[in-house]
Amino acid sequence: MESPTPANADNVQRQLAIFDVVKQAPGKSLSEIKAMLSKAFAERGLSRQPGPWLDAVASDAAFGKTYIVDLPAAVAADSIETVPDQHLEAALQERRILRSESITEAQKYEGLPPAGDQDQSGGKAARPAWTSDTARRQQLALFAGALALALAAVALGTVRRRA
Repeated sequence: MESPTPANADNVQRQLAIFDVVKQAPGKSLSEIKAMLSKAFAERGLSRQPGPWLDAVASDAAFGKTYIVDLPAAVAADSIETVPDQHLEAALQERRILRSESITEAQKYEGLPPAGDQDQSGGKAARPAWTSDTARRQQLALFAGALALALAAVALGTVRRRA
């Protein structure tokens, strides 16, 4: 399983359209790229996108960068068609490796069945909360805030002693 949330089918199609346009974008003006995006979305049966969002996607494409609709959609689209941006391709590959390693470690230490196996109730096997990237980031942010507060308190105490 690549990500904890399944990719939205429309977002995957939107991401594939962006991949196609990024490949054709070099040398094109921003208005040409926006028109290419609108056409690509329409050809895939997708709804018209808001102007500011289209501007952001077209701006990235003009610089050879691939706008990411959402991570599950990008991963799913990359399995269908190669990402045109080499840096993004490397990042998605790293994510796949990290994801695979964290799932393997969770299974080893928590005794979880292999990903995709069914539990007794017929549902998908659950992952422990500590494997969540979001939870890990929140814990690191909390720790960094506490560390910054402690350093500020030490610095303030040092200044007061000298005065």
